[in-house]
Amino acid sequence: MKAVVLILIASSFLFSAKRAWALLSTETLPAGISSPSFRYGNLDGISERYTEDGTLVKLGDYKSVNFDAQTLQKFNADAQKLINALNKFGGAKLGDKLNLGVLRVETKPHVNYFAPVFAHGITAKWTLGMGVPFVNYTNKLSLSQQFSNIEYYRKQFSGINPELDQALATDLGKATNETLATKGYKKLTDQNSSFVGDVQLVSVYKFFDDKKTALIYQAQVNLPTGPAYDCDNLAALNNFGRTNVNNTVAYSYKFSKFTAVPFVSYILNVPDQVTERVPSNPDDTLPDAANKEGITRQIGNSQIAGGNLFYDLNDELSFGTGYEFANKEADSYQGTRGLRYDLLSRNTQSNYHKVKAQIIYSTVSSYFKKKSLLPMIASLEVSDYAYGVNVERQLAQELNLMLFF
Repeated sequence: MKAVVLILIASSFLFSAKRAWALLSTETLPAGISSPSFRYGNLDGISERYTEDGTLVKLGDYKSVNFDAQTLQKFNADAQKLINALNKFGGAKLGDKLNLGVLRVETKPHVNYFAPVFAHGITAKWTLGMGVPFVNYTNKLSLSQQFSNIEYYRKQFSGINPELDQALATDLGKATNETLATKGYKKLTDQNSSFVGDVQLVSVYKFFDDKKTALIYQAQVNLPTGPAYDCDNLAALNNFGRTNVNNTVAYSYKFSKFTAVPFVSYILNVPDQVTERVPSNPDDTLPDAANKEGITRQIGNSQIAGGNLFYDLNDELSFGTGYEFANKEADSYQGTRGLRYDLLSRNTQSNYHKVKAQIIYSTVSSYFKKKSLLPMIASLEVSDYAYGVNVERQLAQELNLMLFF
């Protein structure tokens, strides 16, 4: 696997807990060799989500709310007065047929990141590395009201009563932000923030390497140096500030110009303390500030299995492809106030099927033949979630530049 030699540490760094990583190999750095690398990437597709039945939907559709009479009563106690007043006009139960339409939440999230990584070969079998991600997160948000029958009611009942006129003039987008403010949430507005993500430490130990087969164990520790969880910001990324250990065992087998690398991983999440809004009942989609509590969060552990296949065209150019399946257990929450902590665990169990492709260019061999000025590896990877349950789709592109000295 000439073109992918020494690429493991840079390949194993994650910018977040979402495993946006390059193809895994079983190589380690030679003893005494250091390798700085630089990863540039972006993450799209997170505006789509695989739901609990595996259907891929846009978050704008998934998060939209139909404000019919029944839903209005749940969100606003005064709506019941309006519905009762309308029901008094004639025998057609006009209040029960009131519909302010669908509040559509359009969201366009995007993540860019730059991650410098430094690795060093402690021995020929043991390599240590550390990576620090710098993340830029943007999200364009808009609220729109569609499919309302409110115009019919305005024409029929306008001018009868000032309070009724005010209710019939409801702007769902404006009313939503007013409701959020009343409950202590931050206003739904465009997001643009840059921050340091969770730092990661990586240890790779090679048990054996007979030039045809190899076996490694990789331990990756995610440190909670990124932004803390924010329960008041409905548009926050909220995937950082976590502690976990990703344990991976990978085996490689070389045949002709191909190298197959099957692997298994287990991500163990450490319980932490977060401030969360606890729902009062299954229909409580916007818990009040009174239900905020510092609770213990246990993010579900993950089991992953997959495999990569590399093809060495020559000493300089290689191609890789890969597949992995991951299953994440449900989250669990514990508090001291006796609230409905079980409701926080709904739809937190998830899984995904991920496909990957990579092209790799290496000057390592040509450097030792004195044909290149610098030993380096450059790779470009594209990956996507082909299917999943309770997970956002992730279309990722990453460019990695790795040097040696």
